[in-house]
Amino acid sequence: MKFLLLIPDGMADWRIEKLGGKTPLEVADKPNIDFIAKEGACGKAKTIPEGFEPGSDVANLTILGIDVKKYYTGRGPIEALANGINAKLVYRCNLVKATDIMLDYAGGRISDEEAKKVMKYLNKRKKYDFLEFHAGRSYRNLLAIKKDFEVAKTFAPHDIQGKKISEHLPSDGKLAEVLIELIEWSKKVVPEVTEKANMIWPWGGGKMPNFPNFKGTYGLKGAMISEVDLLKGIARGLGMEFLEVEGVTGYIDTNYKGIVRRTLKAMDEFDFVAVHTEGIDEVSHEGDLEKKVEAIEIYDEEIVGRILDKADLSELRILLIPDHPTPIELRTHVAESVPFAIYGLERDDVKTFSEFSCAKGKFGMIDGLKLMPIFLR
Repeated sequence: MKFLLLIPDGMADWRIEKLGGKTPLEVADKPNIDFIAKEGACGKAKTIPEGFEPGSDVANLTILGIDVKKYYTGRGPIEALANGINAKLVYRCNLVKATDIMLDYAGGRISDEEAKKVMKYLNKRKKYDFLEFHAGRSYRNLLAIKKDFEVAKTFAPHDIQGKKISEHLPSDGKLAEVLIELIEWSKKVVPEVTEKANMIWPWGGGKMPNFPNFKGTYGLKGAMISEVDLLKGIARGLGMEFLEVEGVTGYIDTNYKGIVRRTLKAMDEFDFVAVHTEGIDEVSHEGDLEKKVEAIEIYDEEIVGRILDKADLSELRILLIPDHPTPIELRTHVAESVPFAIYGLERDDVKTFSEFSCAKGKFGMIDGLKLMPIFLR
């Protein structure tokens, strides 16, 4: 038996008046996703434990069976694992566009090459030797700190779009003062390199984590496919192989065919394959309702449909689950339960995949930490 985990980031949503009181999942034409629900068993899972911010880091770790109450240290350190970075503390460092309010958490979707130039220039102009900027992908970069500090409280930029920056600056301790100084300094430096972004925004910092080994826990050789360093870092932290795909963008124009080709090949090489895609979440952060419905339909056809067409379903179990909801109305994540469907288990009576239909499935509401034991049994 092979196991395939499909994670369409941010797919779940709220009912929307413009859609006649339905969610994007309910109105989207998604026959392949619905097939998994109809031929499988469904439920809803809580992927964000109480007291945690509804981030993709916490949600995806929970789905993979990692108790974040024991092992989570922050988003920045996980992405540092993806890039082979080791420091006392690591913060995610977005390139953003802002005035007195946060305008664009994604820095105008700055290219990888342009972001690298910005990070290189920041390092050249930096005041402190104990910190270093590292380029990631597009606006997603890192700030490594080689000196002991207490972790500063920060806010994710995608959570404060349209809100005043002054009310969401880093706080709690000496490092917070340094981070605020860096933000102000970057307002002068970043525009010297690019017109797309005009400052940095550090967030999600913490110390390097020590996750349990996936194979040691489940006895399965695992691999991860994703467009973002966050999931690459999670994979490496769990001792899973991370499989690169050329031409991925983290948006709805990504290389879907390449992702599917690599997924099908990986299922011959590994017992367990996780495939995480970012595009649906990105258009949700943009607040673009039409694009979200379109993104779900593209995912259904280009990812799920192609896999169902080409894979040996008799030897495959599939778990499809968004990591968290990203409601169009809010343009950010919420800590609410998400629908899931497992193909390859005894069927229940659910016919379509949505936030409300899956709640009627055989599993009802479960703790996200129970997903892997159910899926891999």
